[in-house]
Amino acid sequence: MGLFMTLEDASAEEAALLREGVLPEAAPGEAAEGRLRVFDLHCDTLDRLAFHGDPSVPGGFAAHDARIPAARMSSLADNDAHVSLERTAGYAWCQCFAAFVPDEARGDAAWALFERVRRVWERELERCGDKLARARSMADVDAALAAGKTAGLFTVEGASFLEDDAAAEGRLDALAEAGVRMVTLTWNGRNALGSGNETADGLTGFGRSCVRELELRGIAVDVSHLNDAGFKDVCATATRPFAASHSNARAVCGHPRNLADWQLRELADAGGVAGLNFCCDFLSDTHADPTPDDVLRHVDRVLEAAGEDVLALGSDYDGCDVPSWLDPCDQAGGLHALIASRFGEAVAGKAFFGNARAFFERLEGQV
Repeated sequence: MGLFMTLEDASAEEAALLREGVLPEAAPGEAAEGRLRVFDLHCDTLDRLAFHGDPSVPGGFAAHDARIPAARMSSLADNDAHVSLERTAGYAWCQCFAAFVPDEARGDAAWALFERVRRVWERELERCGDKLARARSMADVDAALAAGKTAGLFTVEGASFLEDDAAAEGRLDALAEAGVRMVTLTWNGRNALGSGNETADGLTGFGRSCVRELELRGIAVDVSHLNDAGFKDVCATATRPFAASHSNARAVCGHPRNLADWQLRELADAGGVAGLNFCCDFLSDTHADPTPDDVLRHVDRVLEAAGEDVLALGSDYDGCDVPSWLDPCDQAGGLHALIASRFGEAVAGKAFFGNARAFFERLEGQV
């Protein structure tokens, strides 16, 4: 039996609210000056801004966003994406902004895409300095939130720009210099480091060496998108805590992008975290628009398999379709209230902020 009240256990009134996506008002939670603290380990908003209207980018958003005017996809301050600073301003919000590099691009071409996204990141930091602050450390996060700003960490999803060649070391150094705090080793397919969840091979020798090199630079290794063999290889190679920035519980939804119970336990043992992913396909095998109860089942499973210190948020905003009641990002407060009502305020506070912050603090303590 789960730890939370399911639709079957709820009163008729509670069940009706859950089915309709009507959530209780947000509890105070962990707050800064009355604002709910949120630490989201993954979104793709920078890519949507960087590549808007450019059909040449493989795996880009040109077709998806074709009807959105360029002016509405030109800034983090205010846009028609899931995440904007206007929406995060009501919270004490720390956002990991990923530079997503698709499988189709490798080597120099992939690095050029990363550089395009990095330039947008730097541009937005300058433009939005009154609302957004770069964070390289948890002290930076604390300072940004105390100043009423959104804290932004720069991350990478898909390291296909790293090849076993003379450019690799320089690019690893460049990631550190750019303030990258976490790198997802693969996307869904193969690259020089290893294999994603649509393939069967594990990490390559070069991939294992990159795990060590990322650790030496204080950059977190992210196992989301890896297949099971690659995950095992990271477990055998990593000497520091690693994360699954945006992956759910496979026991609840059988998608290979989700984590089996043994993987959740390995994350717990390693001092890592698993970010709850809002992607509809990863939340439910049956509901096109997953319900609050669907999400709570993942929360329950992660807590049961790995304990209270592993669950975090990894929304995948702007990288997927999310449940209607979580769209856009300023709806996240309702999820906090829902988790708090079922599991308690302490668990909700850890999932929404505390566990992700503690994960990065552990990394900082080992550099």
